[in-house]
Amino acid sequence: MRRPSGDEGQVTLLVLGYTLISLSLVAVAVDASAVHLARTQLLDAADAAALGAADALDEGPLYSRGVGRDLPVTDADVRKEALRYLSSYDVPSRVDRVELGAGTGSADGASATVELSGRVRLPIAASVVGWKGGIIVTVRSTARTSLVP
Repeated sequence: MRRPSGDEGQVTLLVLGYTLISLSLVAVAVDASAVHLARTQLLDAADAAALGAADALDEGPLYSRGVGRDLPVTDADVRKEALRYLSSYDVPSRVDRVELGAGTGSADGASATVELSGRVRLPIAASVVGWKGGIIVTVRSTARTSLVP
């Protein structure tokens, strides 16, 4: 007995379609993971730079007013310490151009805020689609050095 010949190859198209959908989902997951890992690494760097900057003393108010509950810091001290930290920072392999953001400084004179931004190159989208733009990731971290009597 012979089968009807109108349905041959239909399963192959279905399998091909599902394979393309599966590969697309894997590509999105890999690229999203790369962005998340780069964001985490930038946040670690911002945390370390903010901690270092929070310990940078502004000696003018320190000597004129004395030591209060918090160490006094200025915008210039925070930027200087953050730049010093970034000069020895190993940039993650998928991140280009790590830069200090405009939010870097001290809003209240006692806390240090460091804002970093970098462009993350996507591992699959950049090679498959040819999109070289990447995604800009910006992170911000704030630290304060409080003195306990």
